[in-house]
Amino acid sequence: MKIGLYNECFPPIMDGVSQVVENYAQLLTERNHNVAVITAKVPFYRYNYNYTILNVPSVPMLLRPPYRIGFPIQILPPFIPAIQFMPDIMHAHSPFTAGNIALQLAKKHHIPFIITFHSKFRQDFEHSIHYKPLVDWMIKEIMKIYDGADEVWIPQLSVLDIMREYGYKGQVEVVPNAIDYDVDLHTLPEKKQEARTKLNLKNELCLLFVGQLIWEKNLKFIIDALAQLHGISYKMFFVGKGYAHDELIQLIKNHNLQENVKVVPQLTNRDELETYYFASDLFLFPSLYDNAPLVVREAAAHLTPSILIEGSTSAKEVIISYENGFLTANDATQFAAKIAELYKNQSLINDIGMNAYKTLSLQWKDIIPEIEDRYRSLIKRNSV
Repeated sequence: MKIGLYNECFPPIMDGVSQVVENYAQLLTERNHNVAVITAKVPFYRYNYNYTILNVPSVPMLLRPPYRIGFPIQILPPFIPAIQFMPDIMHAHSPFTAGNIALQLAKKHHIPFIITFHSKFRQDFEHSIHYKPLVDWMIKEIMKIYDGADEVWIPQLSVLDIMREYGYKGQVEVVPNAIDYDVDLHTLPEKKQEARTKLNLKNELCLLFVGQLIWEKNLKFIIDALAQLHGISYKMFFVGKGYAHDELIQLIKNHNLQENVKVVPQLTNRDELETYYFASDLFLFPSLYDNAPLVVREAAAHLTPSILIEGSTSAKEVIISYENGFLTANDATQFAAKIAELYKNQSLINDIGMNAYKTLSLQWKDIIPEIEDRYRSLIKRNSV
């Protein structure tokens, strides 16, 4: 098949969605498909992939660095390769310029078009725009992309609740996301000890957060919880980048937590990031912003269970408390109490970590054949 993958964000800009697209592209290419990724141009960056990257001219999103947004298709010159590429199927992972390009070309040339709903866009808009009628209009506009698709995919069924809130009335297909870490259980204890030594950890409880450093991820909630941990020896690592980076460091200082809490720059090298997953005991993810976070699955692949907020989209259908993770109310004091409880019970952490490994560490190599079959089926239906 000739496959077009459309997303605003792609390495060197890293987030969960760009990682999804990167894995789609790599594994579909390995299965002998002709894949092109259509994405916003990052100036001066040289791509080095065994599949095609087609760029759209872009401008920076000033309020959400390092993200960029592509020029609207209406003002793009017709000779730009990104809008000349005509695949057998188009799969968008963004409803912005990339998704618009895919939808308009798909309708014009009668190409089947899929779009996956990944993110809670309302929170993103509300961060930058403090005028509700305008935010409502923007949500209405982006949902038109989903209304125009031949199929809409979501990574887990609970995400449909968000789409309904945004006004989407159509059908969806549940196609889960997966991870690219494949950890050998036999060598894992040795790897964990090596990682803890590398990070200079002794007998401390190692806590971890990986993701965008933005307030929507409930970072302040984590700091408020950590400030209530008394008599507990721990190290906390925040790994990522985002607009809240400097304020987060200041907040850590304000609570006098700088000896225990470290902010680590975003790690684009997956092996370097894996050191933190191996070393950690608990993954802290109280985000109400995320839909189906890959980082929770990545932590699980390293036998590290997560603490999430009960009822959050991230936790629904995925986490059963005290079976493959831990849930608390949306309250920093209760979140801190959960950490303190688990600090005294390492064997429980280990048992739940093993269950998380068994239930959450779905591999991309296992899901890609299903994606491939879905593509073929849609292409076949479209040709009738």
